[in-house]
Amino acid sequence: MKFSPRLRAWLLRPGVRIKMMGIVLALVLLLGLSIMGEVRVNMTTALTARLEERGVSIARDLAAHSTDLILVNNTYALHELIKDTIQNNSDLRYAFILDQNDRVLVHSFEQGFPRGLNEKNRVAPSERAHTVILASDEGPIHDVAVPIFDGRAGIARVGLTEQSVHSAVDELTRTMVLTTFAVSLLGIGAAYLLTLILTRPILTLVQVTQAVARGDLTRQAPPWGDDEIGQLSTAFNRMTAELDQTQRAMFQRNRELAALNAVANAVNAPAPLAETLDGSLRALLQSLDVPVGWVFLLDREGGRVQLTSWVGLPIEIGEREVEIGLHGCPCTVALRNKQSIVVTPLPERCPLREGRLDGGQGVTAHVTVPILSHDRVLGVVGVASTNAQVFSADEVKLLEAVGQQLGVAVENARLWDDLRDKERVRGQLLEKIIRAQEEERKRIARELHDDTGQAITSLMVGLRAASDVCDLPVRERLTTVREIAAQTLESVKRLARELRPAVLDDLGLAAALERYIANYRANFNLNVDLQMTGFHNSQRLPAQVELTLYRVIQEALTNIAKHAHARNVSIVVERKRGTVIAVVEDDGQGFDVRALLDSPHDETKLGLHGMRERAELVGGRWQLESTVGSGTSVFVEIPIA
Repeated sequence: MKFSPRLRAWLLRPGVRIKMMGIVLALVLLLGLSIMGEVRVNMTTALTARLEERGVSIARDLAAHSTDLILVNNTYALHELIKDTIQNNSDLRYAFILDQNDRVLVHSFEQGFPRGLNEKNRVAPSERAHTVILASDEGPIHDVAVPIFDGRAGIARVGLTEQSVHSAVDELTRTMVLTTFAVSLLGIGAAYLLTLILTRPILTLVQVTQAVARGDLTRQAPPWGDDEIGQLSTAFNRMTAELDQTQRAMFQRNRELAALNAVANAVNAPAPLAETLDGSLRALLQSLDVPVGWVFLLDREGGRVQLTSWVGLPIEIGEREVEIGLHGCPCTVALRNKQSIVVTPLPERCPLREGRLDGGQGVTAHVTVPILSHDRVLGVVGVASTNAQVFSADEVKLLEAVGQQLGVAVENARLWDDLRDKERVRGQLLEKIIRAQEEERKRIARELHDDTGQAITSLMVGLRAASDVCDLPVRERLTTVREIAAQTLESVKRLARELRPAVLDDLGLAAALERYIANYRANFNLNVDLQMTGFHNSQRLPAQVELTLYRVIQEALTNIAKHAHARNVSIVVERKRGTVIAVVEDDGQGFDVRALLDSPHDETKLGLHGMRERAELVGGRWQLESTVGSGTSVFVEIPIA
C-alpha cells in the first residue's frame, strides 16, 4: 500500500508516545466496537427468538384457557381473559380469538378491530403455532397464531412488539460503551506508562546524540537494562568512546601536522637563515601552545654555540647560555649524543630557573632536541613550559621531526650561501672577463684601424707610385695587387667595426644597429627588418645595457647567417618605462632547443650561453624559443633606471 508524501509526512510527524497511545486507543476502540456490534446482533437475535417463544407460550395459554369458554359461549369471560393477558404481558400489543370460521369472537383493540388483520396469519390445525412479522407504527409486530382445540374451536392470536428487545439491547450497549470507555482510559494509561518506559531512554539517547553532534563526545547514555534499548545504549557509548579516542588522535595528529606545516611555511619563506629559524620557532610555539623556545646553532666548525632565536624569556638568559657554551647543562646530551632530552625538574645551575613569564610564573620543564642533517648535529631547538606534564612522548617526537626539518633548512641555507658566494664570485669573474674581452676587442679594433689600416694604406700608395714608373705589364700586375690590398683594407675596417663599433660609443645603440644591419644585408643577402621604438629622444641607455643588447643581437644574427637558412629576419627593440626589450625572429629551419642545450658538445651552444650570461650580468633575462621547421625567436629584457 502506497501513501502520498504529504500523507506519509503527516503520519510520521507525531512523536512515539502519541503514536503508541494512538495505536493502543485505536485497538481498544476497534475491539470494543467489534464486540459491541457482535453482541448486539447476537443478543437481538436471541431476545427476538425468546420473544417469539413467549408469544407462542402466551398464545397457547390463551388458547388453553379459552377452549371451555368458547364451547359454553361465555363471551364475557373471554373478554376478561384477553384483558388479563394484555395486563400481565407488557410486550403484548393485542390479542384476539377467532372462531372456526375466522370470525372475531373477542379482541383487545379499543378503536375497533383492524380490517384484514385476521387474514394476515394462518395456522394449520396440525401446527403447534405459526408466527409472522407485521409492520406497524411501533415497529415490527410478531403475530403468533395457535389453533384452539386442534382448530375445531377457533384460533388464538397475539401480537408482541420488539420494544423489550430493543430496550435490553440498548441497555447492554450503554453498559458496553461505558465498559469500552473505561477500558480505553485504562489502555491509554497503560500505553502512556508503556511509552514513558520505552521513550524515556530513547529521549535520553536523543539528547546524548545531540550533545555528541555538538562535539561533546564525553556524554554517555545511561544503561536501561539488557533489552534492545539497553544494548543500543551500550553500543552507542562504545561508539562515542571510540570516536572520542579517534578524535583525540586526530587532534593530536592535526596538531603535529599544523606545527610541521607552520614550520615548513616558515622554512620555505624567502628570508635569511636567522629570520627563517625565528619564524619557524614562533610557529612551533604557537602550534604547541607553549610560551618559551630557543634555537642554538653551532658554527661551521662545530666548536662554538651561537644564539639564533630566543622567544618568551629575557634575552640575557640566552646570552648566558652562549657564554657557558651549554656546558654543565643537560642540553649538552642533545649535542653530544644526538638524542632528545626532557629536563624536569630544572637543575640548580640551569639559567632558565631565573626566568619569569609575564604572569610571574617560572619555567618548570623543557625539551631540547638536536638539529640534525645527514647525521651531523648543527645545533639544538628547545621549548619550555610552566607545566611539567605537558611534554609527552608524542610532543618529543614532533620536536624531533621539527629538528630534522630545521636541520635540512640550515644545511640548505648554508649551501645556498655558499652557492650565492660562488655565483657572486663567478659573476664578478665573468664580468671582468667580458670587460677584459671588450677592452681587448677595442684594442684590437683600434690597432687594426690605426696600425694595420695605415700600413695597408701606405702599401697601396707605394704600389700606385711604383706602377707609375713601370712598364705596362708590370703596371697591370701592380694594379691587381693594389686592388687586393684595397679589399684587404676594407675587410680590416669591417672586422674592426664588428669587434668594437665606434659608432656605438659615439652615437648610441640605434645608430650602431642600423649600420651593422646595413652591412649584414649586403654581406648575407637577407631581408632584415629593424624597428626601434622609444628611442626618439636624445637620452641614451646605460653603456653596459647598450653593449649587451648590441652583442646579443649581433650573436643572434650571426647564428641566423650560419645555421638558420632563413630568408627574412625581424628585429624589434622597444624601450619602455623602466625596461628595454629586444626580440629577434627568423623564418628559418629552427631546431630542438632542449636537445641543443642538453648536447654534450659545448662548442655548439657557447653563443647561446654567452647571450644569456650577458643579459643576466645586467639584471636581465634571456629566452630562446624555436620549433623545427618554424623558425627561431630570441627574447631579451633588461631593466633600466
